[in-house]
Amino acid sequence: MERIDVGVLGATGMVGTRLVRLLEDHPWFRLREVGASGRSRGQPLGRLVADDEGGPLWNGAADMPVKSADDQYSSPILLSALPSDIARELEPRLAKAGHLVVSNASSHRMDPDVPLIIPEVNPDHIALAHSQIERTGGAIVTNPNCVVVGIAMVFHPLHEAFDLEHAVVTTFQAISGAGRSGPSAGDLFDNVLPFIDGEEDKLGNEVRKILGQSTKTGFENAAMRVSATCARVGVAHGHLASISLKFRHPPQVDEARDVLNSFRGGVLQDGLPGSPVHPIEVLEGNNRPQPRLDRDRGDGMTVTVGRIRPCEVHHLKMFVLSHNLVRGAAGAALLNAELCHARGLTARSAKG
Repeated sequence: MERIDVGVLGATGMVGTRLVRLLEDHPWFRLREVGASGRSRGQPLGRLVADDEGGPLWNGAADMPVKSADDQYSSPILLSALPSDIARELEPRLAKAGHLVVSNASSHRMDPDVPLIIPEVNPDHIALAHSQIERTGGAIVTNPNCVVVGIAMVFHPLHEAFDLEHAVVTTFQAISGAGRSGPSAGDLFDNVLPFIDGEEDKLGNEVRKILGQSTKTGFENAAMRVSATCARVGVAHGHLASISLKFRHPPQVDEARDVLNSFRGGVLQDGLPGSPVHPIEVLEGNNRPQPRLDRDRGDGMTVTVGRIRPCEVHHLKMFVLSHNLVRGAAGAALLNAELCHARGLTARSAKG
């Protein structure tokens, strides 16, 4: 198939740079342009991310001149890794100009006509973007918060099978989840930060939207209650969560393990290049999952689960791990762009 031009906005940040790397030799998409802040305008991208931990960028990307936010973009698909305050104003403008904006920013996730997508979980929610396209020719499609992705992916098959009612979640989130402006490793040496601004509200609200459904009267969020506590820990990459779950139809440990192990998601027929063979893997033993050992499973797109056991207060408890920069950010946005293309949204948007 002829590859489609895409642009990356916020290309000099952690998530944007990871997106650029993921686009090297992508079978469906071709990186055509990159954008960042005005002070980066005109400079080769490779010079601006030369200190990135992944080493030098591939040649075509490294030589690409950086555009500013106010420049014109020609690509039908724009992958946005912009800061939320900039994305709030710029992404709607780009959508009105006819682009499909696939965003990692939090600015529009909870807008009623903006889909919040994990392709394996709620691909049909992509239909929420149609009203945007009808109005403007373009649309915004979002992926969840970096810690929400793994949690919602685990909740989904368990909710489908056993009707999840309540969840208590405690997260241990990696340094890189805060971006380059976040706390340093020195701040977290011999330390834990017991609060991440805005994170706890996002967790419950986004999970309920992802697990919600369209009804005759409109879109309804899932009714489950989620109590969240979010902490920052001294781990480079990989968000770990301890969760306790209450169900309407309580499962046995082996039943829950089987449901999670057999989960493949609703997009196998779409053949998305970035979709892992196993979206969820359940690990044996009492010492897994661990960020350093398990975050890169499935090229960073697989969510790992361990220590599934009875809960003394609710029904089950377990640990969930996901790679925050891949499954929780850059890989999530790219997979959403693939879903949009596979479901025909790309072509509609490009006509705007």
